Amino acid sequence: MSANRLVNKNILLIGGTSGIGFAVAKEALASGANITISSSSKEKVSQAVQNLQASKPTRTSSIRSQVTDLSIRENLENTIESLLKFSAEISPIDHVVFTAGNVPPLVPLPEATFDHAEAFLTVRFFGAMAVAKYAPRYMNPSKSSSITLTSGSQSQKPTSWLPPAIGGAIEGLMKGLAVTLSPIRVNVVSPGFVLTGLIDRLPEEMRNGLIEKSREKSLTKDIGYPEDAAEAYLYLMKDYFVTGATITTNGGVFLA
Repeated sequence: MSANRLVNKNILLIGGTSGIGFAVAKEALASGANITISSSSKEKVSQAVQNLQASKPTRTSSIRSQVTDLSIRENLENTIESLLKFSAEISPIDHVVFTAGNVPPLVPLPEATFDHAEAFLTVRFFGAMAVAKYAPRYMNPSKSSSITLTSGSQSQKPTSWLPPAIGGAIEGLMKGLAVTLSPIRVNVVSPGFVLTGLIDRLPEEMRNGLIEKSREKSLTKDIGYPEDAAEAYLYLMKDYFVTGATITTNGGVFLA
C-alpha cells in the first residue's frame, strides 16, 4: 500500500471551487489524487480549474469539472446522479467530499416561512441525501471508500435559529448512512468560523462583527482558514477505520 493513501484515488468534490472545498481539492491533487470539482457557477468552476492547473502544472489531466446546481429541488436527484456518473467515467469513485452550501436566510423566526428553511435544506440536507442514495452505484464498495459531509459548530453552539437545525440533521443523517452504506465509510466535518466566500457574502457589518467575535472566543486567538479545515477531510479519507464520526475543527470554541 502506498504511504500516501490518496495516490491515484478518484475524488469527487461537490462544492470544490472555493473555500474549504477548494482547499481540499488542492491538497488532494498535490497528494496524487484524480479529482472532479463541481459548483453551480460556471465562472467559479472555470476559475478553480485554472487555479488548480497553475498549482500543479504537471497534473492538469487529473482535474475534471462539471457545473452542478443543487438549488433546484425537483431536479436534484437527476443532477446528483449525472455528476456521480460523470466523475466515475474513468474509474469508480473512491471518495466524495460534500462541502456545498448556501447562506442561511437572515430572517427572524417570527417572520420565517417553510420556504426559508427549504432553501437551506435543499442544498445542504437533501443534496447530501441524494449523494448517499446514488453514490454507492458509482463507488468502490470498500472500507477504503468514503463520503464526507459538512455540518458546523452551530449544531452544538447556536447563535441563530436555523443553522443548528440543519447541522444537527446532517450529523444525524451521517450516522444512519454509516450503518446503511457500510463498508463505505460516512463521516462529517464540523468546522467552526472559517473565512470563506460564504462569509464574504454576508452584510459587511455582520461579517466584520462575526470575525472579531470569533477571534475573541477562539482559544487559538484567530479564526479558521480553509487550509486548516481541509486537513480534517483529508484525514477522514485516509483513516480506513473511522466511520460514523463527527470531526470538529473550531479553535476550541466549545471550551471558551
